[in-house]
Amino acid sequence: MMRLPPRISCGMSFSTSTPFLHSDENQMKKEKNDQYHNTYSVYPFLPLDVYGDLIKGKQTALLLSTSVFAFLISALQYTFNPSLFLTLIASMFFAISGSTLLNMYIDKDIDAIMERTKNRPLPSGKILPSTVLKHGIFFTGAGLLISWLFLPLLTTIVIFLGFFFDVVIYSILLKRRTKFSIIFGGIAGGLPAIAGRTAVINNIDLIGILLGLFVICWIPLHILSLSLLPENLQGYTDAKVPMWPVVSGKHQTMQVITFSALISAIISIITGILLEIHSILMIPLSFFCAYIMSLAIRNFITPTTLRTFKIFKAASIYMLLTFFLLYIGLLMTVSYF
Repeated sequence: MMRLPPRISCGMSFSTSTPFLHSDENQMKKEKNDQYHNTYSVYPFLPLDVYGDLIKGKQTALLLSTSVFAFLISALQYTFNPSLFLTLIASMFFAISGSTLLNMYIDKDIDAIMERTKNRPLPSGKILPSTVLKHGIFFTGAGLLISWLFLPLLTTIVIFLGFFFDVVIYSILLKRRTKFSIIFGGIAGGLPAIAGRTAVINNIDLIGILLGLFVICWIPLHILSLSLLPENLQGYTDAKVPMWPVVSGKHQTMQVITFSALISAIISIITGILLEIHSILMIPLSFFCAYIMSLAIRNFITPTTLRTFKIFKAASIYMLLTFFLLYIGLLMTVSYF
């Protein structure tokens, strides 16, 4: 009997149940996302640019700077310990970054809706949610562990409270429910400054409270001015996030921003007086306080998108300069005497 040659397959399957051709665009998009998932899910550490986006590098650096300057200000009054200083930086960096990563995971559905955030690594599909969650847990745990092992217990408690207020109270419990969530987010933002102070003096005193309150009052100035920008306001509305302008309108939001600018300015001046910073540095400190207050008041009277954007941009510089001037002013005072 003649044997038939083996059947040769060209690798194509013609079936009436599945289409033979697929959309090139959809296929390329799928391959791109698969590539991101395969790459960023396997490695224990992510590329630096991805980390920068996930931890909101500028925001993390800004909050870290408040802790650093609070430590340096306190060290001028007491004793500077280099190893303690470096340990605080490491602990605060991991703790702040970890909280931000966890917030990214929690807010992934909101970020996917908003124009400003939809291209972040998680909502854009560049990375798996589970990967962000794991890194968030790891970073937060590392920050708390470093603090627990090498920093005063009080500092560890303050750092933990920063995580708790930011992730649990603000992001999980309140952000999607009430406009007042920003207050608790502000408390979380103020605790790094208090942690920097407690790392040196192992106590919570008036100066530490004032430094924390300054940041707490700065938070509405920064976040609410950002939320008032038209594209962001529409994004919060679409995502059903009860931000202040969404719930209570632009006018009341302007009032809150103006009040925050006024209180933060008063706190910074009082802190400068109590620290007895050099009188020369009180001049630029007072000038920047007056400038941010004038911006807020003018925008309250005649609001414009341009002025709102200026407040948002100036707010970060204002906070950083305030801590810097307090430190330099105290340094000049200590050096002079």
